[in-house]
Amino acid sequence: MTTKVKALVLDLDDTLYAEIKYLQSAYHFIAAQISAQPQQLSAKMLAEYYAGENVFENISRVYQLDKAKLLDWYRFHKPDITLFQDVAETLNHLATEYKYAVITDGRSETQRNKLQALGLTDLLSSIVISEEIGSEKPSTANYEKVMRDLQCEQYIYVGDNLKKDFVTAKCLGWTTICLKDQGQNIHKQNFSIAEEYQADHCLNSWQEIRNFLSIDSNKIK
Repeated sequence: MTTKVKALVLDLDDTLYAEIKYLQSAYHFIAAQISAQPQQLSAKMLAEYYAGENVFENISRVYQLDKAKLLDWYRFHKPDITLFQDVAETLNHLATEYKYAVITDGRSETQRNKLQALGLTDLLSSIVISEEIGSEKPSTANYEKVMRDLQCEQYIYVGDNLKKDFVTAKCLGWTTICLKDQGQNIHKQNFSIAEEYQADHCLNSWQEIRNFLSIDSNKIK
């Protein structure tokens, strides 16, 4: 009897790595372009961000720079980011059972730079980016693109954003897993949201996700 072909479909930001680390990477890159003391400036920028200030407005005013230039540096730099603990081990462990895909919202170059920096590009059989497909989650088109690309019998989706990650996947019959925020997510989670937006399962870490996915697929609901 042949093994069922399964798909593990992944969100990117705050699911595979901490998005705040991308912000820190971008701030350091920008600081290095305009200051002889980039560590001090990037730390100041981060403090302003946490204080709710308009970081780019401040930088633009002090350094007489166009905000559009700052945004380009932010969006298109090569990021210094790393996967959450246990992500690589999980994907390597399950590679014989699953095909992998990513569904992410954002600009093509930005998101592909992230995937490249994380070492994931060659592992993925489908990459769906909102700018490239012309629609954002929770549009059905983004999820159906993965189904066309992978042609699997079972789909499991891992994300973190309850507002948009799970509602469409559930309608399509996918199993959904929410990775709980451990206190650093850029977009905070609201578990009081309507039931149709909730994930089937909520797990605390990629170690828990690995254990869950190692269960016989027929038991995963």
